[in-house]
Amino acid sequence: MSKFLDYIRLSFFAFGLLLGVQIPAFVSDFGQALSAQLIEANNAVAPFKSDAAKYFNNDLNKLIKHYQNIDDEIVNKGASNISTLYERQQDLQIAVNRFEKSPYIFTMISGMSDIKQQVWQRFEGQIILKKDSIIAAIVAAIIVALLAELTGYLFLTGVKRSFKRLFAAQK
Repeated sequence: MSKFLDYIRLSFFAFGLLLGVQIPAFVSDFGQALSAQLIEANNAVAPFKSDAAKYFNNDLNKLIKHYQNIDDEIVNKGASNISTLYERQQDLQIAVNRFEKSPYIFTMISGMSDIKQQVWQRFEGQIILKKDSIIAAIVAAIIVALLAELTGYLFLTGVKRSFKRLFAAQK
């Protein structure tokens, strides 16, 4: 029985290793997705920035206000769309800058759930053996193994107490 429990512990440790080695791969994919979205946002805003440079001394907000002041519903709606594109581009630029400073923390705490969801849907397991992958794998393995050990201990303790109560009630 002792050997069997050792194999179970080892299995949980191995599972933790495999899970942990995926963390850097996901963070890397998330960073690439952020950068790709920023490139797309920059491309979408570029023609309007060009117009702002040409007519409004590089001030895109002045271009947007100009469009908003035109008495045409379609042009006003266009101003709103440009504003939305510009805000998204700025948000993505800030996100990429923060990601570059601290990729793991930013990935965990960022509000970019739409991009995380896209990355997760397309994520395939990878084993990239770099320093950060190995560290993440070992930390995850230890945490998973400890949680499994604690859960098993609590379960067995509860079962033992239940049997003691059952046998004590029968006497």
